[in-house]
Amino acid sequence: MGAMELSKEQLRRVAHYLNVKDITYIDLRMEVFDHIVSDIEAKMGAENLDFETAFYAVTVKWNKHLIQKSSFYFGLTYSLPKIVLNKAKKVYKKWFFLPVMAYLIPYILFDQLMITFSENAIRELNIFLQILTVCTLAVFFGFLIIKFKEKNKTTYSFILKTMSWNFIIGFIVLFSSYFNKEGDLQKYPISFLAAFIFMTYSYFHFYKKHLEAVKKHKI
Repeated sequence: MGAMELSKEQLRRVAHYLNVKDITYIDLRMEVFDHIVSDIEAKMGAENLDFETAFYAVTVKWNKHLIQKSSFYFGLTYSLPKIVLNKAKKVYKKWFFLPVMAYLIPYILFDQLMITFSENAIRELNIFLQILTVCTLAVFFGFLIIKFKEKNKTTYSFILKTMSWNFIIGFIVLFSSYFNKEGDLQKYPISFLAAFIFMTYSYFHFYKKHLEAVKKHKI
């Protein structure tokens, strides 16, 4: 016997199951929905089962993929369905370590170099770094406000939510001094600023990915 086609009521049951399991991320929802529907239809046809029996058997199989999980990549306080988490980790993994590199490179560089600045150079460089800090922080907050108004959920919007706390780094830099009393450039605030600039760029990157996913998958 071939695969059987589900009724509208049965399709609503599958949709409700996905809502309960928090599969509300539009870049994965239809894919998971179609897989589950196909599994149920195939099982009803191949084994001559009623919908309820096939639905139970298929959802038991899918439960292990939809269980809530967390990861150190995003912080253990954040959790989401395993299938969504796996995609989030796949697209974010390389971006997780790059801010660390952005911090370490200037830290190591300024630790090795002994640079002496004139009073005018110190004043001008300090102004430039302060303006750069304020502008980067303003851009980051701008993205936060835009993202807050966005109601659609995607894997990328979850990543953005976990990155939102990075503004704390910006405030650390904002209230730090780039030069000490002797006029030496401080490596810690410079390194934090480099990392924060990259974090802001990362936020822009994933927000762009989020918009692309919404445009592609929203019905």
